[in-house]
Amino acid sequence: MTDNRKSGIALIVGSVGGILTMAIHPTGAGPLTAGQIAHLSLVSGVAHSLAIASVIILFLGACGLAQSIAARDRLSFAAVVVFAFACVAIFIAAAVSGFIVPAILKHMSHDAPDNELQWRIAIDAIFQINQAFARIYSVAASLAVILWSVSALRNGGLGRALSAYGCVVSALIILGIVVGHLRLNVHGMAVVWISQALWFTLAGVSLLSRPPVGVSAA
Repeated sequence: MTDNRKSGIALIVGSVGGILTMAIHPTGAGPLTAGQIAHLSLVSGVAHSLAIASVIILFLGACGLAQSIAARDRLSFAAVVVFAFACVAIFIAAAVSGFIVPAILKHMSHDAPDNELQWRIAIDAIFQINQAFARIYSVAASLAVILWSVSALRNGGLGRALSAYGCVVSALIILGIVVGHLRLNVHGMAVVWISQALWFTLAGVSLLSRPPVGVSAA
C-alpha cells in the first residue's frame, strides 16, 4: 500500500470518527441525578476518547497530505505545523470535557446541597478553559486548511473546487468565531467539525485516487 493510500484512508477514518463523536456527544443540561451523572460520565468518556483517537489518526493522514502536496513555498509544511498546534489544543479541550468535568460532577453529587453553588462556579470556570482551547483548535485547524488549499491552488495536488471550498469555508469559520457569531457549544463544534471533515474526506479521496509512483494513470 502506498503512502498516499495510507494517508487518504487515515484522513477519511479520522474525519468519520470525529463525526461519530459529535453524533454521540452528550448534550444534557440542568440538574442531574447521581445516576444521570454516572451515565453522562460514561458516554462523555467514550465520546471524547473517540475524539482523541480520531484526531490522532487525522493528524497522521495530514502529515501524508502535507508531504504529498509539498512545494518549495513551504505552505504545506506550515499547514501541518499549525494543524499540530490545533491538535494539541483539541486534546486539552477533549480531556476537560470528557474526563475533568464529569469527575467534578460526580464529586458535586456526593457533596452537601449547600455547596452546589461553589461546584457550579468551578465547573463554569473549567468550561471557559474548554471554550478557549476549542476556539484555538477551530481557528488553527481552519488556518491549516487554508494554507493547504492555497498551496494546492498555487502548485496543484488537490482539485481547484476543493481548494476553493477549503479557503472559503475555513475563512467563514474563523470570521464567525472572531466576531462571536459562532459559539463553540456542541452544535457549534459540530458545524466546525463537519465543515472540516468534508474537506479532509475529499482530500483523502484525492490521495486514494492517485496512481502509485512510477505507474501510468492509464
